[in-house]
Amino acid sequence: MYDLIGDIHGHAAELRQLLAKLDYAPDAAGVYRHNGGRQVIFLGDFIDRGPAIRETLLIVRGMVDGGAALAVMGNHEFNALNFWTFDPSGGHLRPHLPHHILQHIETVRAFNGKELFAEWRDYLAWFMRLPLFLELPGLRVVHACWDARYIAQLRQWLPHDRLTPEFLLRASRKGSAELNAVEITLKGHETDLPGDHHFFDKDGHRRTKMRTAWWRDPTSATYDDYFLEPIEALAGQPVDVAALPSPAYYQDETPVFFGHYWLRGEPRLLTPHSVCLDYSVAKGGELVAYRWQGEQELTPAGLVRV
Repeated sequence: MYDLIGDIHGHAAELRQLLAKLDYAPDAAGVYRHNGGRQVIFLGDFIDRGPAIRETLLIVRGMVDGGAALAVMGNHEFNALNFWTFDPSGGHLRPHLPHHILQHIETVRAFNGKELFAEWRDYLAWFMRLPLFLELPGLRVVHACWDARYIAQLRQWLPHDRLTPEFLLRASRKGSAELNAVEITLKGHETDLPGDHHFFDKDGHRRTKMRTAWWRDPTSATYDDYFLEPIEALAGQPVDVAALPSPAYYQDETPVFFGHYWLRGEPRLLTPHSVCLDYSVAKGGELVAYRWQGEQELTPAGLVRV
Protein backbone atom coordinates (compact mmCIF):
# COMPACT_ATOMS: atom_id res chain seq x y z
CA MET A 1 0.00 0.00 0.00
CA TYR A 2 1.11 3.55 -0.67
CA ASP A 3 1.16 6.96 0.96
CA LEU A 4 1.16 9.61 -1.76
CA ILE A 5 2.69 13.01 -0.94
CA GLY A 6 2.16 16.22 -2.90
CA ASP A 7 4.52 19.03 -3.90
CA ILE A 8 7.15 19.76 -1.22
CA HIS A 9 9.16 22.63 -2.76
CA GLY A 10 11.96 22.52 -0.25
CA HIS A 11 9.80 22.39 2.89
CA ALA A 12 11.70 19.63 4.66
CA ALA A 13 10.34 20.43 8.14
CA GLU A 14 6.77 19.85 6.98
CA LEU A 15 7.88 16.70 5.14
CA ARG A 16 9.41 15.27 8.30
CA GLN A 17 6.23 16.08 10.24
CA LEU A 18 4.04 14.45 7.62
CA LEU A 19 6.20 11.33 7.44
CA ALA A 20 6.01 11.02 11.23
CA LYS A 21 2.23 11.44 11.09
CA LEU A 22 2.13 8.62 8.54
CA ASP A 23 4.21 6.41 10.90
CA TYR A 24 7.52 6.61 9.04
CA ALA A 25 10.72 6.89 11.07
CA PRO A 26 14.42 7.10 10.12
CA ASP A 27 16.41 3.88 10.25
CA ALA A 28 20.07 3.61 11.25
CA ALA A 29 21.09 5.08 7.89
CA GLY A 30 18.63 7.97 8.24
CA VAL A 31 16.18 6.63 5.64
CA TYR A 32 12.53 7.09 6.58
CA ARG A 33 10.73 3.74 6.55
CA HIS A 34 7.34 2.41 7.56
CA ASN A 35 7.52 -0.51 9.96
CA GLY A 36 4.49 -2.08 8.26
CA GLY A 37 6.09 -2.15 4.84
CA ARG A 38 4.14 0.70 3.23
CA GLN A 39 5.86 2.92 0.65
CA VAL A 40 5.60 6.61 -0.14
CA ILE A 41 5.02 7.86 -3.67
CA PHE A 42 6.26 11.42 -4.15
CA LEU A 43 4.42 13.45 -6.80
CA GLY A 44 7.34 15.65 -7.89
CA ASP A 45 8.34 19.30 -7.36
CA PHE A 46 10.88 18.74 -4.60
CA ILE A 47 12.94 21.83 -5.43
CA ASP A 48 12.63 25.64 -5.76
CA ARG A 49 10.88 28.20 -3.54
CA GLY A 50 11.41 26.64 -0.09
CA PRO A 51 14.01 27.10 2.67
CA ALA A 52 15.41 23.54 2.86
CA ILE A 53 15.77 22.23 -0.69
CA ARG A 54 18.94 20.23 -0.11
CA GLU A 55 17.48 18.54 2.98
CA THR A 56 14.30 17.75 1.08
CA LEU A 57 16.28 16.06 -1.68
CA LEU A 58 18.31 14.10 0.87
CA ILE A 59 15.11 12.73 2.41
CA VAL A 60 13.30 12.02 -0.87
CA ARG A 61 16.24 10.48 -2.72
CA GLY A 62 17.28 8.52 0.35
CA MET A 63 13.85 6.94 0.52
CA VAL A 64 13.66 6.24 -3.23
CA ASP A 65 17.16 4.78 -3.50
CA GLY A 66 16.58 2.85 -0.26
CA GLY A 67 13.40 1.19 -1.53
CA ALA A 68 11.10 3.03 0.89
CA ALA A 69 9.52 5.25 -1.77
CA LEU A 70 8.80 5.81 -5.45
CA ALA A 71 8.70 9.20 -7.16
CA VAL A 72 7.64 10.86 -10.40
CA MET A 73 9.15 13.94 -11.98
CA GLY A 74 7.59 17.37 -11.47
CA ASN A 75 7.75 20.29 -13.85
CA HIS A 76 10.32 21.98 -11.59
CA GLU A 77 12.70 19.03 -11.94
CA PHE A 78 12.10 19.04 -15.70
CA ASN A 79 12.74 22.80 -15.82
CA ALA A 80 15.95 22.36 -13.82
CA LEU A 81 17.26 19.77 -16.26
CA ASN A 82 16.63 22.18 -19.13
CA PHE A 83 18.08 25.12 -17.18
CA TRP A 84 21.41 23.33 -16.66
CA THR A 85 21.67 21.50 -20.02
CA PHE A 86 23.60 23.25 -22.77
CA ASP A 87 21.83 23.72 -26.09
CA PRO A 88 23.98 22.56 -29.04
CA SER A 89 22.92 25.74 -30.85
CA GLY A 90 24.05 27.96 -27.96
CA GLY A 91 22.92 28.86 -24.45
CA HIS A 92 20.80 26.44 -22.43
CA LEU A 93 17.69 24.45 -23.26
CA ARG A 94 15.80 26.66 -20.79
CA PRO A 95 17.07 30.20 -21.45
CA HIS A 96 18.46 32.02 -18.42
CA LEU A 97 15.82 34.72 -18.54
CA PRO A 98 15.15 36.76 -15.39
CA HIS A 99 11.86 35.02 -14.52
CA HIS A 100 13.44 31.57 -15.07
CA ILE A 101 16.33 32.49 -12.78
CA LEU A 102 13.98 33.90 -10.15
CA GLN A 103 11.90 30.72 -10.13
CA HIS A 104 15.04 28.61 -9.61
CA ILE A 105 17.08 30.96 -7.40
CA GLU A 106 16.48 29.22 -4.05
CA THR A 107 17.79 25.96 -5.49
CA VAL A 108 20.86 27.75 -6.86
CA ARG A 109 21.50 29.23 -3.42
CA ALA A 110 21.05 25.85 -1.73
CA PHE A 111 23.92 24.38 -3.77
CA ASN A 112 26.23 27.37 -3.92
CA GLY A 113 29.91 26.38 -3.80
CA LYS A 114 32.14 23.92 -5.63
CA GLU A 115 31.43 20.84 -3.52
CA LEU A 116 27.70 21.50 -3.25
CA PHE A 117 27.46 22.18 -6.97
CA ALA A 118 29.02 18.77 -7.65
CA GLU A 119 26.32 17.31 -5.44
CA TRP A 120 23.69 19.24 -7.43
CA ARG A 121 25.00 17.81 -10.70
CA ASP A 122 24.48 14.35 -9.21
CA TYR A 123 20.88 15.28 -8.37
CA LEU A 124 20.35 16.39 -11.96
CA ALA A 125 21.50 12.95 -13.10
CA TRP A 126 19.05 11.43 -10.61
CA PHE A 127 16.20 13.56 -11.99
CA MET A 128 16.88 12.03 -15.41
CA ARG A 129 16.09 8.62 -13.92
CA LEU A 130 12.70 9.65 -12.53
CA PRO A 131 9.68 8.40 -14.48
CA LEU A 132 7.24 10.93 -15.93
CA PHE A 133 4.32 8.89 -14.58
CA LEU A 134 3.56 5.61 -12.82
CA GLU A 135 0.85 3.07 -13.54
CA LEU A 136 0.77 0.49 -10.77
CA PRO A 137 -1.80 -2.17 -9.91
CA GLY A 138 -4.93 -0.25 -8.92
CA LEU A 139 -3.68 3.35 -9.25
CA ARG A 140 -2.04 5.95 -11.48
CA VAL A 141 0.37 8.72 -10.51
CA VAL A 142 1.41 11.80 -12.46
CA HIS A 143 2.59 15.27 -11.52
CA ALA A 144 -0.13 17.28 -13.27
CA CYS A 145 -2.35 15.55 -15.85
CA TRP A 146 -3.19 11.99 -16.82
CA ASP A 147 -4.37 12.30 -20.40
CA ALA A 148 -4.24 8.85 -22.01
CA ARG A 149 -3.48 10.32 -25.43
CA TYR A 150 -0.24 11.94 -24.29
CA ILE A 151 0.71 9.14 -21.90
CA ALA A 152 0.56 6.80 -24.92
CA GLN A 153 2.81 9.13 -26.92
CA LEU A 154 5.37 9.29 -24.12
CA ARG A 155 5.34 5.51 -23.81
CA GLN A 156 6.05 5.25 -27.52
CA TRP A 157 9.00 7.65 -27.33
CA LEU A 158 10.29 6.56 -23.92
CA PRO A 159 9.98 2.79 -23.41
CA HIS A 160 10.99 3.06 -19.75
CA ASP A 161 8.92 6.23 -19.12
CA ARG A 162 12.14 8.12 -18.37
CA LEU A 163 13.87 10.94 -20.21
CA THR A 164 16.83 10.50 -22.50
CA PRO A 165 19.23 13.29 -23.53
CA GLU A 166 17.91 13.07 -27.10
CA PHE A 167 14.30 13.38 -25.97
CA LEU A 168 15.16 16.26 -23.62
CA LEU A 169 16.58 18.17 -26.59
CA ARG A 170 13.51 17.50 -28.74
CA ALA A 171 11.20 18.45 -25.88
CA SER A 172 12.94 21.82 -25.56
CA ARG A 173 11.89 22.87 -29.07
CA LYS A 174 8.87 25.14 -29.20
CA GLY A 175 6.02 23.58 -31.13
CA SER A 176 7.36 20.02 -30.98
CA ALA A 177 5.03 17.10 -30.25
CA GLU A 178 7.45 16.01 -27.51
CA LEU A 179 7.23 19.35 -25.73
CA ASN A 180 3.44 19.36 -26.01
CA ALA A 181 3.16 15.90 -24.44
CA VAL A 182 5.55 16.77 -21.60
CA GLU A 183 3.88 20.14 -20.95
CA ILE A 184 0.44 18.55 -20.64
CA THR A 185 1.72 15.70 -18.45
CA LEU A 186 3.80 17.89 -16.12
CA LYS A 187 1.83 21.18 -16.27
CA GLY A 188 -1.71 20.28 -17.35
CA HIS A 189 -4.10 21.51 -19.99
CA GLU A 190 -4.56 25.22 -20.61
CA THR A 191 -7.04 27.13 -22.75
CA ASP A 192 -7.36 30.74 -23.87
CA LEU A 193 -9.61 32.89 -21.74
CA PRO A 194 -12.59 34.18 -23.71
CA GLY A 195 -12.56 37.79 -24.89
CA ASP A 196 -10.01 40.03 -23.20
CA HIS A 197 -10.25 38.35 -19.79
CA HIS A 198 -7.06 37.76 -17.81
CA PHE A 199 -5.85 37.03 -14.30
CA PHE A 200 -2.62 37.33 -12.28
CA ASP A 201 -1.00 34.09 -11.17
CA LYS A 202 0.66 33.27 -7.84
CA ASP A 203 3.85 35.03 -8.96
CA GLY A 204 2.04 38.16 -10.17
CA HIS A 205 2.32 37.40 -13.89
CA ARG A 206 -0.56 38.47 -16.13
CA ARG A 207 -2.08 35.41 -17.79
CA THR A 208 -4.51 35.09 -20.68
CA LYS A 209 -4.47 31.28 -20.64
CA MET A 210 -6.09 29.28 -17.86
CA ARG A 211 -5.33 25.84 -16.47
CA THR A 212 -8.41 23.67 -16.73
CA ALA A 213 -9.86 20.87 -14.63
CA TRP A 214 -9.06 17.87 -16.85
CA TRP A 215 -10.81 15.58 -14.36
CA ARG A 216 -14.18 17.31 -14.88
CA ASP A 217 -16.70 16.99 -17.74
CA PRO A 218 -16.73 20.47 -19.33
CA THR A 219 -20.10 19.88 -21.00
CA SER A 220 -21.83 19.99 -17.62
CA ALA A 221 -19.58 22.58 -15.95
CA THR A 222 -19.52 26.31 -15.46
CA TYR A 223 -16.33 28.34 -15.70
CA ASP A 224 -16.23 28.35 -11.88
CA ASP A 225 -15.92 24.55 -11.99
CA TYR A 226 -13.61 24.24 -14.97
CA PHE A 227 -11.11 27.08 -14.57
CA LEU A 228 -8.57 26.78 -11.78
CA GLU A 229 -8.56 30.49 -11.01
CA PRO A 230 -11.71 32.56 -10.45
CA ILE A 231 -12.78 34.97 -13.19
CA GLU A 232 -15.56 37.03 -11.64
CA ALA A 233 -17.03 38.15 -14.97
CA LEU A 234 -17.48 34.50 -16.04
CA ALA A 235 -18.91 33.21 -12.77
CA GLY A 236 -21.89 30.93 -13.33
CA GLN A 237 -21.55 30.84 -17.12
CA PRO A 238 -21.49 27.44 -18.84
CA VAL A 239 -18.22 26.44 -20.48
CA ASP A 240 -18.02 27.08 -24.21
CA VAL A 241 -16.95 23.55 -25.07
CA ALA A 242 -16.60 24.31 -28.77
CA ALA A 243 -13.81 26.76 -27.94
CA LEU A 244 -11.75 24.19 -26.02
CA PRO A 245 -8.73 22.79 -27.89
CA SER A 246 -8.85 19.42 -26.07
CA PRO A 247 -12.18 18.81 -24.31
CA ALA A 248 -11.58 15.17 -23.27
CA TYR A 249 -11.68 14.48 -19.55
CA TYR A 250 -10.71 11.66 -17.19
CA GLN A 251 -13.51 9.10 -17.05
CA ASP A 252 -11.65 5.99 -15.88
CA GLU A 253 -12.38 4.35 -12.54
CA THR A 254 -8.71 3.77 -11.76
CA PRO A 255 -7.74 6.27 -9.04
CA VAL A 256 -5.34 8.96 -10.23
CA PHE A 257 -3.15 11.00 -7.87
CA PHE A 258 -1.44 14.25 -8.84
CA GLY A 259 -0.14 17.57 -7.50
CA HIS A 260 0.92 20.80 -9.22
CA TYR A 261 -2.19 22.98 -8.97
CA TRP A 262 -1.55 25.08 -5.84
CA LEU A 263 -5.00 24.41 -4.41
CA ARG A 264 -6.09 26.26 -1.30
CA GLY A 265 -8.50 25.68 1.56
CA GLU A 266 -9.71 22.38 2.97
CA PRO A 267 -8.11 19.35 1.23
CA ARG A 268 -10.78 17.44 -0.65
CA LEU A 269 -11.39 14.84 -3.33
CA LEU A 270 -12.02 16.20 -6.80
CA THR A 271 -14.00 13.15 -7.93
CA PRO A 272 -14.35 9.66 -6.45
CA HIS A 273 -11.39 8.63 -8.61
CA SER A 274 -9.13 11.69 -8.62
CA VAL A 275 -7.37 13.80 -6.02
CA CYS A 276 -4.86 16.65 -6.14
CA LEU A 277 -2.38 16.68 -3.25
CA ASP A 278 -0.80 20.10 -3.82
CA TYR A 279 -2.15 22.53 -1.22
CA SER A 280 0.42 25.30 -1.58
CA VAL A 281 2.83 24.49 1.24
CA ALA A 282 5.30 26.92 -0.40
CA LYS A 283 2.72 29.72 -0.15
CA GLY A 284 1.68 29.22 3.47
CA GLY A 285 -0.63 26.26 2.85
CA GLU A 286 -0.36 22.64 3.94
CA LEU A 287 1.61 19.57 2.89
CA VAL A 288 -0.95 16.90 2.03
CA ALA A 289 -0.85 13.13 1.57
CA TYR A 290 -3.34 10.42 0.74
CA ARG A 291 -3.09 7.07 2.57
CA TRP A 292 -4.17 4.57 -0.07
CA GLN A 293 -5.38 1.19 1.15
CA GLY A 294 -6.13 -0.29 -2.28
CA GLU A 295 -9.60 1.21 -2.67
CA GLN A 296 -10.94 1.95 -6.14
CA GLU A 297 -13.20 4.73 -4.90
CA LEU A 298 -11.28 7.31 -2.89
CA THR A 299 -12.54 8.62 0.44
CA PRO A 300 -11.93 11.88 2.35
CA ALA A 301 -10.70 9.79 5.29
CA GLY A 302 -7.55 9.01 3.28
CA LEU A 303 -6.36 12.62 3.31
CA VAL A 304 -3.61 13.47 5.80
CA ARG A 305 -2.06 16.93 6.23
CA VAL A 306 0.33 19.05 8.26
